[in-house]
Amino acid sequence: MSPRSLSWLGMIGFVAGLLGAASALVLLLWPPQVADDVVSYPFTSTGFRVVQVWFFVQHLGLLVLLVGLARSRAMGTGRSFGAAAWLAVAGMIALSATELLAMRYADWDFDTANAGVMGTAYGIACTAVGAGMLVVGIGVLRCGRWSGWHRWTPIAVGVGLFVVVTPGLFAGFVAARLVIGFWMVQFAALGWSLHAETATHELPSRAGPATASRRDYERTAEGR
Repeated sequence: MSPRSLSWLGMIGFVAGLLGAASALVLLLWPPQVADDVVSYPFTSTGFRVVQVWFFVQHLGLLVLLVGLARSRAMGTGRSFGAAAWLAVAGMIALSATELLAMRYADWDFDTANAGVMGTAYGIACTAVGAGMLVVGIGVLRCGRWSGWHRWTPIAVGVGLFVVVTPGLFAGFVAARLVIGFWMVQFAALGWSLHAETATHELPSRAGPATASRRDYERTAEGR
């Protein structure tokens, strides 16, 4: 993929992350319409299904970001790092699908649903994203292609899941929304990093310089 394309994918991820954080805030401020032990809380079952469709769409923006990261060679050309990047992509695909799966449990007791298929699906999907990003983050740090705080954003997404998000999900509704919002902000930072780092390698429009720039870009990525 060209640097221009990767930059745009990063921007999509940046926006998706911010929208995810804003969505967590909306859930915190929404007046409760059902008991707090129901999966759909704070919405009615109909409202919950609408929100879950929105989360599915918003997660597609995060998926685009992870695909861009996997194609960027920011972590170098090692096979293990590449496999980890695509593991994170697979995890995000599963997480997006689970947002739709959760719709069928709208009227269920939360603890019962979370102990069954819904909770298992969320757990597996998030773990795949987090584990993949931990390895990718190590690759980005070792490669050294990204600079400044940008280079820390991939590993921060992985660490954030296991250190902040996972414990927070078991600390009640408010804490869960806060840690999810925090994770979405980390994705926004990752998106901005991909956008900013690849924008600096944008290819010129003329055929000759563009070919040279592409060759230099790929040589640099592979060399590091």
